[in-house]
Amino acid sequence: ACKKVKSLVEFIDSIRLRVDVFIKEQGFAPGWEPDEDDRSAVHFIALSGGKVVSTARYRKVGPGEFKIERMATQKEFRGKGIAQKLLRFMLAQIKKQRPNKIWLRAQEQVQGFYEKNGFAAVGKPFDAYGKMHIDMEYKGG
Repeated sequence: ACKKVKSLVEFIDSIRLRVDVFIKEQGFAPGWEPDEDDRSAVHFIALSGGKVVSTARYRKVGPGEFKIERMATQKEFRGKGIAQKLLRFMLAQIKKQRPNKIWLRAQEQVQGFYEKNGFAAVGKPFDAYGKMHIDMEYKGG
């Protein structure tokens, strides 16, 4: 089940998952999670067996411009379509606000996942926080 984060417990669980994936698994610097943008972001989670197994957030970063960020899925739940469901659920929420632009900054190794879900690469890959990333824009689908 996918839902918007409504309680502090859900928010804490989503941050815990991001710490597990980005800091512990991928080696980003401690202190990177959570961040100041969490205050202005709208957070989402996917649940399996009552536990948070996938999370992401979006922020309105300009007039009609939305950025999807910090998408993370627990290792053993990857490749099962959960993140895809969560992404589609978020996109449906964003579309209600009549966006002009929806974009994200993907780690290069998950570029294919976002392409399958209606995003296209914009520009060239670049290093961000020691990992290769690419900006991608939602084209629909």
